[in-house]
Amino acid sequence: MIRIQGITVYFNKCVILIIFFHYNSVFKIMNVIDEFLNQIICGDSLDLMKKLPDNSVNLVVTSPPYFNCRSYGNETIGREQDPLDYVKNLLEYTNEIKRILSKQGSFYLNIGDVYFGTKGFIRNKGRFARKTDRHYKEHKITKPNGVYLQYKQLLMLPERVAIGMQEQGWILRNKIIWEKPNPVPSYSPDRRYPVYEHIFHFVKSRRYFFNLDIAKQYNHHRDVIRCGIEPFGNHQATFPEKLIEPLILSTSNENDIVLDPFSGSGTTASVALKNKRNYIGFEINEDYCRSAIDRLEKISLEKSNNPSKQISLTNNPISNKIEQPVLFIFEENPITYDNHL
Repeated sequence: MIRIQGITVYFNKCVILIIFFHYNSVFKIMNVIDEFLNQIICGDSLDLMKKLPDNSVNLVVTSPPYFNCRSYGNETIGREQDPLDYVKNLLEYTNEIKRILSKQGSFYLNIGDVYFGTKGFIRNKGRFARKTDRHYKEHKITKPNGVYLQYKQLLMLPERVAIGMQEQGWILRNKIIWEKPNPVPSYSPDRRYPVYEHIFHFVKSRRYFFNLDIAKQYNHHRDVIRCGIEPFGNHQATFPEKLIEPLILSTSNENDIVLDPFSGSGTTASVALKNKRNYIGFEINEDYCRSAIDRLEKISLEKSNNPSKQISLTNNPISNKIEQPVLFIFEENPITYDNHL
């Protein structure tokens, strides 16, 4: 009997220690996260992400600079001479995102493709000319090799990045096609007009949060989404709010943390703020940082002037995440779901 009591006491102490260390780690994560929470921070996102704790972000929605498409002034990715170097560099970011994303989280990566040698379709002239042609006049790219690197070659950069991410251990759940009814003109007489981009939905675990009913409400339950482009302010390459809002609503809960490591004009942060999510935005361009901050301040002011729409952001997102009920798919009932990949 005494022996049993001793075991019981020892067991209870172990449970107490486990609970103590668990909540101690949670509080440490909260303290670090508070330094970044609901802010747009100007700097290199690869360096900034290294300051975030493991498994501390619930959702990542981003669109990094495309290869050879625009010059923003001080970018660290997208201006490589070789497209394969672009893939390699981008995979450094995705590997860091994998570390900081929670096990139940999702990562939406929007990325476009280009043709080799065109420098962002600079050959377009007349009414098909692009305003961004000025970005490529001083930029040199690697020479063709007669194999992969050939003029007129569609480089398949999104697919190469996605395959590289699978090699990192990511699980690709959807390859979403974003169809644009009003694409930027990219005319060529010997091919069809490109009118879509990829949005990859990645997760790091077989158990993750996803609400299919919400996706259906926004007609986002299929892997082809039709949505027009909407440039914002001085940033011409933003994705529309109405494109990413269903992504945020269907793969995160209120008070969750949404990260955009290439924040640009703050579209992801704006949608998160409007929908009672916490946001973190990293952006290397100071002008875009100022634009994003102004945009978010206007949203906050609008909410404060309309109490019925007031957003109440918690200072304790981690504990709220623990308290919230979570919807998982594909492992709730192995008999039902194992055959539904």
